[in-house]
Amino acid sequence: EAAGTRKMAESHVSAGLTMRTAEPTNPQTACATDGDGARRSWHPLEMFPFFTRWSPGPLRDFFYSFIFNTMMALLFMAFAAIYGEPVNLVRQFAVIFIFSQCIGYAIYLLYLVADVVTPSAFRRVTATRWAYFLVIPIVGVFAGYWVATTALDLNASRAEMFTARGVLEIFMVAAIITGILIAIFVPRERAARAQVRAAHDEARAIAAEKEATLARMQLLEAQVEPHFLYNTLAHVVSLIDADPAVAKRMLDRLIVLLRATASSANRSSTLGAQLDLLRAYLDLIALRMGTRLAWSIDVAPELSSLTVPPMLLQPVVENAIKHGLEPKIAGGRVDVTAQRNGEALVLTVADTGLGIRATRDPRSTGFGLPNLRARLAALYGTAAALVVADNEPTGTRVTISVPLSPAH
Repeated sequence: EAAGTRKMAESHVSAGLTMRTAEPTNPQTACATDGDGARRSWHPLEMFPFFTRWSPGPLRDFFYSFIFNTMMALLFMAFAAIYGEPVNLVRQFAVIFIFSQCIGYAIYLLYLVADVVTPSAFRRVTATRWAYFLVIPIVGVFAGYWVATTALDLNASRAEMFTARGVLEIFMVAAIITGILIAIFVPRERAARAQVRAAHDEARAIAAEKEATLARMQLLEAQVEPHFLYNTLAHVVSLIDADPAVAKRMLDRLIVLLRATASSANRSSTLGAQLDLLRAYLDLIALRMGTRLAWSIDVAPELSSLTVPPMLLQPVVENAIKHGLEPKIAGGRVDVTAQRNGEALVLTVADTGLGIRATRDPRSTGFGLPNLRARLAALYGTAAALVVADNEPTGTRVTISVPLSPAH
């Protein structure tokens, strides 16, 4: 049981440990590395939620760069309209549009190349990272300016770009572009780092919860078998002098039961295997109670192969006998049934004992049920249910619902 439940708990909890981290590097088509090593690219336009609905990719980034470059062209056109001399606005915008596209795509390509040829450690160091932000836009503006002047056949402008005035103007344009990129990506990088820290904190919390869950499950598991074993041995001791033959038969049945339990500890627990153990257990109890105990197990054969948590039924049946049937002078019967309800397996244990209200502590449903409820919560969360209700006309009815495994 310990091996089976611990394995299931680890599989559930370890899923919560999987997290993804992003490290933005490229301001024009920033590249990030996910936690699994996969690379993905993101773009300045993703600061607007509308542009996050499409998956990253070369075609998307190329189109996004066109939109971003057009926005830059409109920005510089606004500067020219405010501070420049009145000219043909349509022609002026066409020129600025071509310059903006050439410069923008030059920066785009330079960042793509730099992201491939430079090591990631280089981009994580603060000093080299700022150089990464500053140098590439400057080089991109020079390259894009040269391509635009060549495409527009502006020989004089191309020659002027190497003069002191031309270099100053290009540096001013590069400074504006760099400032915009930094204003976009520095807060975004901080948010990404904060998200990584939060993910690490969550992973540590999940790991701590996992350890606590496994420790709690080990404690709960350790309580199940000794509880039954101690009760049985105590009854054997009480019968040794009064009825040695019955005591011997009880020990024989106990050995059979413990051998079957030990042999099933290293394999997956099926409903059929648990029912076999339950029959051995009820045979053992019947030797002690005699005619005061009647029992039945009504489960369709096709349900026997279903995988269920270990020790699912025995605590419930043991609780019914101990708190419901044994204290009742006339005894009674316990009936175990199982049925499939959609994607869930519904197990029912009904007894004709004293009922819930006759227990010594009305708030308690016995030792085994709180134990089982905690185990089900650790394994399935809210997907499993354990309901205790009155049985008609007398006694208690316990219903357990667990989700079926994907194989079934």
